Amino acid sequence: MKVFINHSGRDKKFTTRLAEALNKAGIETWVDKFEINTGDNLFQKIQDGIKECDYIIVILSKNYTQSSWTKKHLNAFAMQEVSNNKNTILPVLIEDCDIPIFLQDRLYADFRNGFDGPIRQLIDAIKGQDQSRTSAIVSQEVKYARKKTTNQKHIKHLKNYLRAGELSLVCGAGVSVGAGVPDWSSMLHELLSNLFRKQLKDNDSSIGDREKLAALYQEYFNPSPLVVAQYLKNGLGDDFLENVRDSLYRNSPTNSSLIESIMELCRPQRSRQALQSIISFNFDDLIEQNLKAQHIQFKSIFSEGQKTLRSELPIYHVHGYLPRGGDITNENHIVFSEDAYHSQFIDPFSWSNLVQLNHFSQNVCIFIGLSMTDPNLRRLLDVSMRKNPARLANHYFFKKRHDSKNLNNRIANIDIEGLDAQGATDFIKIAEMLEEQDANNLGLNIIWIDQYEEIPEFLLKLSIESDR
Repeated sequence: MKVFINHSGRDKKFTTRLAEALNKAGIETWVDKFEINTGDNLFQKIQDGIKECDYIIVILSKNYTQSSWTKKHLNAFAMQEVSNNKNTILPVLIEDCDIPIFLQDRLYADFRNGFDGPIRQLIDAIKGQDQSRTSAIVSQEVKYARKKTTNQKHIKHLKNYLRAGELSLVCGAGVSVGAGVPDWSSMLHELLSNLFRKQLKDNDSSIGDREKLAALYQEYFNPSPLVVAQYLKNGLGDDFLENVRDSLYRNSPTNSSLIESIMELCRPQRSRQALQSIISFNFDDLIEQNLKAQHIQFKSIFSEGQKTLRSELPIYHVHGYLPRGGDITNENHIVFSEDAYHSQFIDPFSWSNLVQLNHFSQNVCIFIGLSMTDPNLRRLLDVSMRKNPARLANHYFFKKRHDSKNLNNRIANIDIEGLDAQGATDFIKIAEMLEEQDANNLGLNIIWIDQYEEIPEFLLKLSIESDR
């Protein structure tokens, strides 16, 4: 029996002690400290070592989870485990840290409070005397407890920045959609309907007929959403912004539980400051209207040169601003169509890019209601991360876990040989692990949720003064 020990170089002392204990129990170990000589190809030697071993021990610590090198190894181990359809990764926890998502539903040997007990459990698992230790699945109660512990740690960390006045929110479409603002697809559909009414000069046609034309156009010609937005801007001309505003507020959006939880963070408390700022990618004024109702001072900033008072909460509309009242002026420029996205992307010194870059570099940000796929946003996060000497993930965003039941239904329809229900679960874990790695590379920590209703609950806990 032989095991590969995957660890951070900063945990050599524990790794050496663990290897010696396993060797004494008759278990051969592969550790890079002993197996790699000067001049060897490091990556190839490690790959060869993995192939020779029956199990892979992963030593989980803060050093391990913050290392991009060990994360790459873990990704490779996960891929190998799924392809072999055998559980071979044995997690070993030596201190409190963020458990990688692929290992969050594993039983692990817990060395945080001692060595003798957990080393016996680990030896039994490797020798096959304790099969439960090599099982991939833990109970739902354990999963919930681990998730709760992780979220409590995130909340405690974020509270420190909120108290110091260094916490910002970055809000995307998901914040407004829950309050009644149409999503991107619905808005494009409505604006296309308006465009056909204008272009066909058929003011007598019913709303239903125009909507059918819009649906037919999208289905038959299938242009990308950004290209459709460009067509709309060109075709609607001077009426474009007015049409967008009408669509935004047609359903009279007002409030939601998520916006209410954001309001709590905007209100300063006895023992903490309010949010430092809000960056919004939305055109609407929902946050402003709710702040006004709560008598919280704020300032909407949507063009270069606008200033705030010290007593005002700045709300930066980096994609433009269309409040529901008042005249539309030249300042009400919005980033909606393809040309506007191009302009923002190629101008590194635009006020909106500088605002984002400054916040990503100086503050801790929570991203809400964003898919994190916007190329310009990803570019700015990458620049900010590269300027971070410690290269640590400082920001957070919420992401809903993928549903294995839906994937199983898809698998049943396309008939993938050898991929059963457990294989589908592992497939999702690999996908989520890759998403976490991508997020970390951009300086982001993922807060995993099962339902979107968990977001306002999290924010309300963050806003509470005490740490109880």
